[in-house]
Amino acid sequence: MADTKKKFYHIMETDEDHPKTAVQIADLLETRYGIRAERKSIYRDIDVLRSDCGMDIFRPNDRREGWYLASRTFEEWELKFLIDLALSSNVLPKKEVQGIVKKLKAQIGPSGRELLDAISPGRIGAAEDHCHVKNNIDTILRAIRTNRKIAFRYMRYDVTGRRIPRNDHVYHGSPYALTYKDDFYYMIFHHDGKDDLSHYRIDRMAHVEIPEPFERRTPLRDFVGVRETDGLSAFVHRTIYCYGGKDISLRLKCPRYEIDDLIDHFGRAVRIWELPDTDYCEVTVSVQDGAGLYYWLMQRADNLEVIAPQSVREKLIKKLRETLAQYEKKDIEFM
Repeated sequence: MADTKKKFYHIMETDEDHPKTAVQIADLLETRYGIRAERKSIYRDIDVLRSDCGMDIFRPNDRREGWYLASRTFEEWELKFLIDLALSSNVLPKKEVQGIVKKLKAQIGPSGRELLDAISPGRIGAAEDHCHVKNNIDTILRAIRTNRKIAFRYMRYDVTGRRIPRNDHVYHGSPYALTYKDDFYYMIFHHDGKDDLSHYRIDRMAHVEIPEPFERRTPLRDFVGVRETDGLSAFVHRTIYCYGGKDISLRLKCPRYEIDDLIDHFGRAVRIWELPDTDYCEVTVSVQDGAGLYYWLMQRADNLEVIAPQSVREKLIKKLRETLAQYEKKDIEFM
């Protein structure tokens, strides 16, 4: 069985530009692993891979050219996309990302690997104290699979850069999903005793465990309705910077050139009305009235005007006035 796996590996290391003959595969097995294999056995193994495993192993009419794997699970552009996602992540440390990239590149032939090496820049990686992230993810996935509640501490950094507990509280409740949003990885979670769902950053969680005695999770339909998958997707889409809140219909006035950014952020569900004889339009989008909404609105305050709800407009005005007052203080001391 081990010998067969090694033969299989050498077939995987082929493509149209790098075919291998049975003699070459036999030589590699003997040189690298001390395994002696007859050409007939290699022929049989390749036939099994083609007929039983459905592998697209191609042999040209000129049999002296050898075999190569003509198609694979992933196309080059798919692997490039996945590799770029891994390299751009702030979640995992450099060592873990390198391991993921290596596994992804193993899914392509030599020519494709050379191309991916040339066009995929490296990265510095997240802080090394993010090494706990993979264990957190593993525990959360296990809890979801077995329908169990979890417990964890939520961390922050102090002025010296050390990770310390944010408070004395042990968070206890039901995990439902993991989602990558705004450059970080979040768990969607219901905290026992609360009425809604929340996001928690995976890298800020510590001491994640499935406590005993085991407790079953609160049913997700209690928060998102019977169509759980659709409801969960809608919840994620409506949150801004992963801050939850009451569902609202937000109405904005903005220049037409802002439409691209609004659709980039909220998707095609944005409803748009042109304002005749102007360069402006009004848009309506479903969001959650949480802290993230006001961070987002303040970043775009020079271009977006809140029309409704009035409560959001008034709260935004209050925050803008507080920000202005902070910068109008006369007693600032410069170090």
